[in-house]
Amino acid sequence: MTEEPEEQELSPRPWSPRAQVLAAVLWPSLLAASFATMLFFAFVDPQSLHDGPGADIESFRMTAYGITFFFFWLIAALSSA
Repeated sequence: MTEEPEEQELSPRPWSPRAQVLAAVLWPSLLAASFATMLFFAFVDPQSLHDGPGADIESFRMTAYGITFFFFWLIAALSSA
């Protein structure tokens, strides 16, 4: 007679109250920042923001997308908090 190992229920740990608040603030603000970034760059070309001499426009464009996204995420997180 072989003993079968007991099946352990794999239930997720409950979130702490602090983690719940962070998730409630950061997730909606991430979605709002994504939408705001798409809307902003639908009307504004990053190349028009760059006035410097012939630098690499593609790397500037990706940097502008990233900085703008995190700016909108910060604004949305502050307003959600």
